[in-house]
This record gives sequence, C-alpha cells and structure tokens, in this order.
Amino acid sequence: MVRARTMLAARALDDPRSRDAKRELRGLFRDERIIQLCNLEAMEQVHAWKPAFEPDQMVAYAMADIELAGPRLVADGAALRDHRTWYRISYACEVAADMETVVAFEFVLGEAIPESEWDAHALATGDGPED
Repeated sequence: MVRARTMLAARALDDPRSRDAKRELRGLFRDERIIQLCNLEAMEQVHAWKPAFEPDQMVAYAMADIELAGPRLVADGAALRDHRTWYRISYACEVAADMETVVAFEFVLGEAIPESEWDAHALATGDGPED
C-alpha cells in the first residue's frame, strides 16, 4: 500500500489548463464529485510514484462497486489506463468538507487487465471521442 504524503489533485486543478475541468467538477453532484476528485488524485499519485506511468483515464467502479461513506471513497475494483493499457488499482480516498481537496489517499497498483476483459468492464479500447 502506497500512502500519499502530499495530495496532488488540487495542484493539478489549479493549473490554468485545468480551468474548465475545475469548473465542471464544481457542477457535479456530491457523490460524483468525490469520485472524480479521487480519480484525479489516483492518476496524479501513480504518476508521482512511478513517473513512467502517465495515466489518462480512470474508472473507479470498473471491476467492483465502490464504497462511499461521507467524504471517504474506497474503490477496490478500479482501473487505470496508461499508454493504452488498463491496470487494476485499489484506492482509499478522503476529501475535505469543502469538496475541493483530498485530505488522505492510499493505493495499490495491480496487474494489467487482459484486453479480452476490457469490453466486459466497459473499459475504453481506443482514443476516439467515444472513449
């Protein structure tokens, strides 16, 4: 289990290139906002942990349902995409009361998900607009 010492999602959202994403995030309902903020934290933390990983997509509920209790999200069946390959990832994430920042995060990155399983879990296979 990798426990984050520094939270990274807020910094990514403060980048001027993320202005639209930050605005859209604020418009989401509470549960979806937590999921998206934690997914962003997951991608940033994996990249910080292993810079060769450059995640571009994340699905919190790909392989199993999520557990959401108050500000805490547990995604034991998440999937992360890096360089057109999907990987299993489990994470626990807690957001602040203001719903703007992550205050605690830990994860375990698993094995690559076989391409033969991608469709069954609605994991994108390409880079087109439908993905």
